[in-house]
Amino acid sequence: MVATSFATHNLFGALPLRTQLKPASSQEAVASGGQCQMTDHDEPPMNGRLPPRVYLVGSLTRFAQGLYMPFLGTYMVDMGASYGELSAFRSVGNIAPTILQPLWGAGSDKVGHTKAFVVFGTLTGLFTVYLFLWASTPFEMIVLYAIQSLLLSIQIPTWLSLIGGLMDEKYRGEELGKLTMVTSIASLVATLIAGFIAGFPAVLPFVRAMLGDWGSVLLPPVDQWKEIYYIPFYVTALVGIVSSLIALTIKEKPRNDSVRRGFPPMFRLLSQPGDFRRLCAVATFFSFAMSMAWPYFVVVQRVWLSNTLLEIAIASAIMSIFTVIFTTPLGRLSDRVGRKPLILIGRGTLFLVPLLYAFATTTLMIYIANAIAGFAIAGAFNALTAYIYDISPEDERGAYLSVYNTFTGIVFLSGTFMAGILGEWFVTFLGSHGAVFAMLVLSGVLRFVAAFMFVFLREPRQYKSTLRAEIYAFLGRRLGGDRV
Repeated sequence: MVATSFATHNLFGALPLRTQLKPASSQEAVASGGQCQMTDHDEPPMNGRLPPRVYLVGSLTRFAQGLYMPFLGTYMVDMGASYGELSAFRSVGNIAPTILQPLWGAGSDKVGHTKAFVVFGTLTGLFTVYLFLWASTPFEMIVLYAIQSLLLSIQIPTWLSLIGGLMDEKYRGEELGKLTMVTSIASLVATLIAGFIAGFPAVLPFVRAMLGDWGSVLLPPVDQWKEIYYIPFYVTALVGIVSSLIALTIKEKPRNDSVRRGFPPMFRLLSQPGDFRRLCAVATFFSFAMSMAWPYFVVVQRVWLSNTLLEIAIASAIMSIFTVIFTTPLGRLSDRVGRKPLILIGRGTLFLVPLLYAFATTTLMIYIANAIAGFAIAGAFNALTAYIYDISPEDERGAYLSVYNTFTGIVFLSGTFMAGILGEWFVTFLGSHGAVFAMLVLSGVLRFVAAFMFVFLREPRQYKSTLRAEIYAFLGRRLGGDRV
């Protein structure tokens, strides 16, 4: 289960996570041979739509993330991590990618070379995944994960800032939805491939044998239990290199050098009255509640239900499929009715996920939970991103996004840290199974309550329709009549 926040690696469309992390790509233009060609000296497209190479870079990066992100928790469990270590691992994954984002976001806004930040962060962040294979203890893995997350954090706000400058406001929700769909498909395919390969442990020895004397040089041996993770981690590094090279060809939007740019401090943005501070305040409650369940999802899958990596990959793929199905129509809907209704829908359904995990007796219940999570991601993630674009100055979007990510990352850290402490405490009188059950139910209840806080968000402009009107129109079309 991939965490669904800007702080996760699902940010080339958001994990989930996602997530992880994300319109249909311009297949006709690519197939026409030449219409999509664009050099670094070309002007960016002026129609307000994202250029094809944004989809290519986003897809490659999400493909790389799909190879390893769904299996990191399982990797820690197989390494013998305790509940406290799982919580520490998740806490590092929350805070490390966000702690320096204000620096990266504001720095790219000030220097004006956003693309360079994207390339460096993508290259180093994804290459470091390969080094995970040489962690021998949970503590070493936590340290490596912190380093990897810090490096990858360089491209999180800068990528969003880069693509934000290439989109027109009236297409923003739709374009983010289309990008999410394409990159989610890439992540889905990668996760299924990684899970499938894990079911055939003889693949790695076979590849080494095919390479002859170079086999042990290009593919150094590791502990036997790690070999099912070897190829996904290795390919992640290779794809990261390719994605970084292609990112160099994306043309940034020309900026106005006459505008003075500074480094907006985190505390000033959070203390300044307005829509941004209100968003951060509202997000505090839900982010804390959401993160309390994260360390325990993998325990249910790997320990309670004894899921294989392929079953875990299928669960992740189901979440991606539902994200793909709903992300474009919900993105377009947010352009018509506003960001707030979609944020409420997305956040308002996430409470079901930890509850389904808590009561899971079969893998089918995990699949249902992940389907709901995919719908929630499609509803809330792109709407939140578009909302921050809407309320932030054009030349400071990188700073605003990074400050939001850092703020919520700190809240996520608190939530997962508290989850680890409570989980270990519950073990003393509820046992291991009871402790996990209690934490998942607690997270579900708190998510349900916290979701109502998003009603306090304020739209920065008027939209041409409402959610109720769109529902009536949809029902009218389906029923073949007028409003009901």
